[in-house]
Amino acid sequence: MVICIVSDGKKGHLSQTRGLANALIRHASELHPGSKHSVHEVDVAHLSLLEKMRYTAKGTELPKPNLVLCAGHGTHLAALSLAHSKHCPCIVCMKPSLPVSWFDLCITPRHDYTNEGHAPDNVLLTRGAVNSIVASPNTEKRDTLVLIGGPSKDFGWDEDHLITQLSTLVRYNNGQITLTTSRRTPSDFVDMLHTSCPSIRVVPVDTTGQDWVAEHLSTAKDVWVTQDSVSMVYEALTSGAPVGILEMPVHPKRVGKAPGRVTRGLSQLVNEECVTTFTQWLTTHQLKLSPPLREADRAASFILKRFPKIIS
Repeated sequence: MVICIVSDGKKGHLSQTRGLANALIRHASELHPGSKHSVHEVDVAHLSLLEKMRYTAKGTELPKPNLVLCAGHGTHLAALSLAHSKHCPCIVCMKPSLPVSWFDLCITPRHDYTNEGHAPDNVLLTRGAVNSIVASPNTEKRDTLVLIGGPSKDFGWDEDHLITQLSTLVRYNNGQITLTTSRRTPSDFVDMLHTSCPSIRVVPVDTTGQDWVAEHLSTAKDVWVTQDSVSMVYEALTSGAPVGILEMPVHPKRVGKAPGRVTRGLSQLVNEECVTTFTQWLTTHQLKLSPPLREADRAASFILKRFPKIIS
């Protein structure tokens, strides 16, 4: 099976398509031991709209794919054009900006649909976006990992309240706490944290490598994620660690409005007792533990049943 990922170069989108491609290879190898599989990536971020509409990967060393995967609005046209030219299915890992019917399958987070029962037949709803994290239950779990986001279209930023939550965690934690930031984290946060919580080991995002989060999730005994960092919440749940939610204020522009898709998805996780909010944790000082999410594997199994001919 030859899988082609049509990429826009964005880390979050690549995590989805690479995670799904890896899961497809794992499942295909189990179904057909000894079969050969490969994954190839083509970056189309630099192409014009017209070039994407006519894209066939001509001039590249891409072998004829059995399946085309994409994520990111800027990849849709090129992926559809490539799949059409190679006569293979095209699967998008998101709710696309183009008509859903144009794709053979859409792997879409359930929070993107206000009514899950109204999802089209070629849409597979998942708990969050699929990702490349794989649970490692046999790895020694040592530290508490904290993942900090920042202001977003759904959430604001209250540094004092966030540091109060982190100070409380330090008081009740008997191990090392390792914290990393994101591109959205305000620049003065780390200095304030060093002053208020000197025992927390801080690793700023610009000093981490591509696999830093995945490596530390594999050894974390528990994980805390700020409420705005929805993709990190689902990656943490996929790792199998208990997950706590550091509370952030609702963005002023969202006050009084219906919950957005990020808030809706997080509320589902809280109601299903997959995660523990900081307020809930204050009453017990314990995080709820749920089975690891395996959405990439579930999607891969679904794809191979729906498109059995992609295994050549």
